[in-house]
Amino acid sequence: MFICTFSCAYFNTFYNAEQYFKKAEKIRLEKAGESIPVSAIDDYSKVIEKSKRVLDEFPESSYRNDALLLIGKSHFHRQEYRLAEATFQQFDDEFGSGHPFESGFWKAMVKWRQGKSQAALEDLNDIISHQLIPDQQSKVYLSIAEIQLELSLDSSALDNLLKGAELTTDTDQRGQIYYRISLLAYDKDDYDLSLEANKNLIRYSTSKKRIEEAKLQIVRIHRILGNWSIVMSEIKTILIDDRFTRIHGSLELELVQLYQMKNENSLAKNRLESIIADYPRTETSAEAYYMLGEIAINENWDLDDAEKQYSQVTREYRKSQYTPTANLRVKQIKSYNDSKSSIIELRKELLAKVNIDTTNFDSTLVAKPNKVDSHVNYESLANHYYNLGELEAFHFNRPKESILNFLMIVDSLPKTSQYSKSLFTSSYICHQEGDSTLAVSLRDSLLDQFPRSEYAEYLRIHYDMPDLDGSSNKLFREGEITWQNKPIGALGIFRKILQQDRESDVSARSAMYLAIKYDRYFSNADSALFYYDWLQKYKPDSEQALATTNRFTELKNTVSIIKEMDSIKSSEVNDTSSIVKTDVSNDTINNKVDN
Repeated sequence: MFICTFSCAYFNTFYNAEQYFKKAEKIRLEKAGESIPVSAIDDYSKVIEKSKRVLDEFPESSYRNDALLLIGKSHFHRQEYRLAEATFQQFDDEFGSGHPFESGFWKAMVKWRQGKSQAALEDLNDIISHQLIPDQQSKVYLSIAEIQLELSLDSSALDNLLKGAELTTDTDQRGQIYYRISLLAYDKDDYDLSLEANKNLIRYSTSKKRIEEAKLQIVRIHRILGNWSIVMSEIKTILIDDRFTRIHGSLELELVQLYQMKNENSLAKNRLESIIADYPRTETSAEAYYMLGEIAINENWDLDDAEKQYSQVTREYRKSQYTPTANLRVKQIKSYNDSKSSIIELRKELLAKVNIDTTNFDSTLVAKPNKVDSHVNYESLANHYYNLGELEAFHFNRPKESILNFLMIVDSLPKTSQYSKSLFTSSYICHQEGDSTLAVSLRDSLLDQFPRSEYAEYLRIHYDMPDLDGSSNKLFREGEITWQNKPIGALGIFRKILQQDRESDVSARSAMYLAIKYDRYFSNADSALFYYDWLQKYKPDSEQALATTNRFTELKNTVSIIKEMDSIKSSEVNDTSSIVKTDVSNDTINNKVDN
């Protein structure tokens, strides 16, 4: 009776530990590639607690080796690698000769997590060369794949994941492996492999969520491959299956994209509107609004409608993956409209100054800046035209249309700071759009007028043209090297860059270099302030200007306080001098009175 009670006690304790471990492993595997959920971490903690009880209360138990392994693996998955290492070393000391695979495998895994990836790979490749049962082979291949994924060796990892999936006898694990394979293959555009992996995932996985994702992925891949009849068939089959109601909205969106690929745009728009009605306040409806915004811009060029659709994304589902992009789109549209309105007002103002009838002017600017105030307006006008062009070319997918805005600056606003940048950008876009004649003409104009600019250097490299001494980028590199031995000489080089190339990005880097060196190295506040101010004035949106804003404000306030204190001191000195003079005068008067 006593023997039974004793054996039953330690068996039950170990059994509970084992059950907690299986539960934690199932959760961990379902989140493969993601952070381990807190629930799994807690279960691993219970495994450690109960397994230690087996070791402490029943040291001679036949489950001692298994309990040690459970403790070591639980510490490992809880990312307690030093404790895991110590536990596996204890296991090796006590049971290593009888269990060489477990000992060697987990030591290699600890090495990996301690940052010794190459050493871990070598150990695992050595282990796989020994005689192992299929499940052991699978475990090693999967671990090698995990390390290779971390090292960005995706192709090799994919091969090892496939080997691991074929060898494992654990159905749940096989389903999870095929899930990883499906995602990895999809990201590598290996759609055939991804399709096969998703089919196997559906076959082996017990996770409803994973099966739903696989169904959706299969539809998506067939759409990408142009298998439209298969897509329609799959969608219809799934939509009438109540087991997959969670992904019905996503399938509807796939159908929309299929319509778009077939240029059936009216059907796509109608379907999106029905999705919004059928799945309100969901991630699906938020995506539908985003897609309607894209249609409004890309197909209809209706910015008002686009802004309306994009604005609805956040209201519909704040956590949507499209929320940040939709919000950015709204800002871009507002910026575009603001620039258009500003251009109209500025043109009226400028044309009125030269007594031109503003009721019927064409797109050609005929006024030229002649006064300080009008020059400011021309500069603002150029900025707005450039903003229109930049938004159309790089954000609204209208590169051909954008060229007209850059050419407005090139043809009519040559004295503005956006001129050289507009030459460069319009030349680049013309080249991309196949208008080589205009591209070369603009390029040659830039090379002729700004031969040492950063833009010119880029074009010379792009067109494989001979390099030019004294280019801004070369000067910047020369300045950095000169600074090591001749700091004063280096400052002259950076100032030269600002003189010859104010518009391009290298000027912002040069101004920041000058500002920081005068500030931190020479402690020359006035000069530092001059270049901090230059950045804010000429390159306000540059990374360098944004990075130095706080220091500029801080230094400006400090200098202001110092000047104020100096002024107070000067005033006090003057007051003291006045008092002294008064006292002397009074003494003289008193002396005269006494006499």
